[in-house]
Amino acid sequence: MIAIDLPVLASTCAPAVHPVTLSAVVRNESGANPFAIGVVGGRLVRQPRTQAEAEATAAALERAGWNYSVGLAQVNRANFARYGLVGGAAFDPCANLRAGSEILADCYRRASIAAGPGQRALRHALSCYYSGNIQRGFKIEKDGTSYVQRVVAQASPQTQQSDAGKLTREPTSGNTATSADAPAAAVPAIAVVPDGAPARRVKRVTKGDAAAGAPSKGSGWDVFGDFGATKENRE
Repeated sequence: MIAIDLPVLASTCAPAVHPVTLSAVVRNESGANPFAIGVVGGRLVRQPRTQAEAEATAAALERAGWNYSVGLAQVNRANFARYGLVGGAAFDPCANLRAGSEILADCYRRASIAAGPGQRALRHALSCYYSGNIQRGFKIEKDGTSYVQRVVAQASPQTQQSDAGKLTREPTSGNTATSADAPAAAVPAIAVVPDGAPARRVKRVTKGDAAAGAPSKGSGWDVFGDFGATKENRE
């Protein structure tokens, strides 16, 4: 996995969202893994290690009708066209982060209308990013915390009070890096394990079945249960 400097990448590629806020979201969403893939109603046997492997796996999921989200910000496949994430661009750190930031910024704009700008609107925006509404993200889940609590906890103690609530910044220019990885066709896809099934089995489902699947538990950094929760940027 390539090294990611989240604050720098956020400032360069997603200037509409404060890097402290966006970095906290990304650490929760993907553990800062640009090749991460979350499958609704299932999980990968392991996460991709290269962009080529990630592209091959995403292509296989698409053909099989799975609902899935990818990259640093875990942008859902349904939003790829809207945000220009065509082909390998979905796994490009800058492009993926930009798309996630636009989704979060839109949530913040809507939350600000009801709550006014500031911390309350920010937390409602985080809930919106997670679930598509301003309430679900505050619900205490199995680990004893809510989504909003987990994101806020990812901000460093030094910046929580002064920086975590600053969602907007002055725009700066940025470039999207290109990948030099091998073509996806040269890399086999990683198998998908349906929830509750042995790791050796692979299930292919329709889009309707995948969307209705329950979230699963994942690795230690995947606090959302292997990216399985329904989110606005995954619908």
